[in-house]
Amino acid sequence: MHTSPTVRQCGITADLLALTTLDDVVYIDSHVLETPAATARTAEQWARAIMEDVPEDVRRRLRAAWAGIELGLTPGAPDTVAGWRITFSAPECLLLRADSGLGFHGELALEIRDGVVALATFAAMRGTRAPDVWFAVVPGHLAFVRSLLERAGSAEPAAR
Repeated sequence: MHTSPTVRQCGITADLLALTTLDDVVYIDSHVLETPAATARTAEQWARAIMEDVPEDVRRRLRAAWAGIELGLTPGAPDTVAGWRITFSAPECLLLRADSGLGFHGELALEIRDGVVALATFAAMRGTRAPDVWFAVVPGHLAFVRSLLERAGSAEPAAR
C-alpha cells in the first residue's frame, strides 16, 4: 500500500545550520519530508527531484517566482540544480546558493538521513528593498516548498 509522504515545517537542526556560509542570516525556514525512501537518493538527486523533475507548469511557476525576486540563476549550467550553484555536495548533504539583484543572498541546504529529507532556506539581506520584497513572498514560498517536497516524495526514486 502506498502512503502519502508526510511534509512538515519544523525547527532547524544543528547539522543544517552548520551548512550555511551566509553571514548575518535574517531568515531561516526548515521542512522535512518523512519517507522510507529518503536514503534511496543522494542529496543532489533529491534536489533535482524537488526542483527539476517537475511538470512544465510547476517549472514555469518556479522560474517566475525566482525572477520576481531577481535571483541570478543559470539553468542548465554545470554544477547547478535548477540554476542554483552547488557550493557543497556530499551524498547526504547539499548546499545551493543564489544571489538576488535586490540585495539578498539565498541558500538551500538539503540533508538526508534515515526516513527524512530535510530542506532549509537561508536568506541574508544587503539592500534596503530586500527585506520588504523577501518577507512579502515568504507565505507563498512556504506553501511552494511544501508542495514541491510532497510531489518529490510521491515520485518513485531513481536508482543511485
